[in-house]
Amino acid sequence: MTGASTRGLQLREGPGGPLDVIEGYYLAHIVHHFHRRGLLEYLARPRSPEWLARRFGYDAPLLSALLHYVSQRTDILSRSEGGRYRLEPLYADYYYLGFQLDKFLGAYGATVERIDASLRRKGLGRALVDRRREAQAYDRIQSPPNQVVLEVARDRTIPSMLDLGCGPATLLTALATSDRAFRGWGIDASAAMCRVARARVARSGFADRIRIIHGDARVVARSVSRRERARIETLHCKGLLNELFRHGPGEAAAYLGRLRALFPGRLLFVVEYYGKLTRVSDPGPRYGHTLLHDLIQMLTSQGVPPADLAGWADVYARGGCALEHAYEGDSQGIEWFVHLVRL
Repeated sequence: MTGASTRGLQLREGPGGPLDVIEGYYLAHIVHHFHRRGLLEYLARPRSPEWLARRFGYDAPLLSALLHYVSQRTDILSRSEGGRYRLEPLYADYYYLGFQLDKFLGAYGATVERIDASLRRKGLGRALVDRRREAQAYDRIQSPPNQVVLEVARDRTIPSMLDLGCGPATLLTALATSDRAFRGWGIDASAAMCRVARARVARSGFADRIRIIHGDARVVARSVSRRERARIETLHCKGLLNELFRHGPGEAAAYLGRLRALFPGRLLFVVEYYGKLTRVSDPGPRYGHTLLHDLIQMLTSQGVPPADLAGWADVYARGGCALEHAYEGDSQGIEWFVHLVRL
């Protein structure tokens, strides 16, 4: 192209430049496709592109190029001198690859793919979330309950609990396993998640002691009768309060106030995280996972929760509740916590 100007085509080198953004888009689609088709499972052992192409009916040269590209630009695949590819052992664990793909791309990916809708709708991208895919992901990972919650619950011999946003009911079944007298209630707004939870409860043999309710945990009085509420000694919510910060702390505080009116004096376990996006000016590369999670929060009209203990304590105080104890940890790029709150 004689005489053509190259001005504007000079891309900044180094991490975070335009090419990295474009490359991330391509890699996400390629790896997600490999995961959904089950190709990555075959790479638990070294495989040649030709073998995989025959198995999946793919074009061998193109598949070879895709595998080579992923192995060169990520640490997910390794390539031997003989041209065979293998999934790195760390990523054979579903949590470290499959779950993240199913959650961020499978369940929530449409909120970005249809960004115009997410930006314009009243509820932003909330209606675009694939709840069935989300439930399948959490069911497969088993969604292990927080160990701090289990230890505190067992030390205090908690006889009953209402799990607000119970997910696949792993906490309730764990408590019922350790205490034959334990009774539990779980409520979740996702019909798909409730099906997963009920199946788990039935398999565990606790259908007579654990009740799963399909309903809005933000309006507990509609789903849990006064008689049942009188039998509930403690409450637990994991990943629920963070949904209520779209317009600041007011909605979360009001919700806590309603819980306090329904369950006065009860102990509430709050399992959450400290937000970063728009809350902390420079969180650094360490909290990339948190920033990604915060972005989903914004895309689905949930908002970003407070960034520190003081911010959360203020929310509890606004709701007329008292923070009794805080357990904090840092794992996989997320600052998580368990707060014991007296309603």
